[in-house]
Amino acid sequence: MKKLFIVLTGFLLFSTIVMLPSCTPDDRVTVGILVIKVMDTNGNLLVGEQVFLATSYQDLQAGRYITNQWTDDKGEVLFMDLTPIVYWYDTEHWEDYGAVQVYAGIEQFVTLWVNTPQP
Repeated sequence: MKKLFIVLTGFLLFSTIVMLPSCTPDDRVTVGILVIKVMDTNGNLLVGEQVFLATSYQDLQAGRYITNQWTDDKGEVLFMDLTPIVYWYDTEHWEDYGAVQVYAGIEQFVTLWVNTPQP
């Protein structure tokens, strides 16, 4: 009887260990998400405004963007699967710009307040 108890206990312990999730490096999140809301100085959301994303200020000024999107009906644009670095952002019709650090596994929210229209 004691042998059967020891064998069953060992089997249950082994089964529990096998069913636990692993902590392998493949489970780590390596990208981040950035949400940019574009508003004017009166607090109006800018819907349909094109937002550009660059990896440096020099690239932003030179027009070398890694991606671009248009704001939705909430004045927001969502950039997904971003490598964790500093990103610079700008809009199509305004001179104002900003920068933000993106972190892995975190959804960053920023608001770009624009008040300088392009000439």
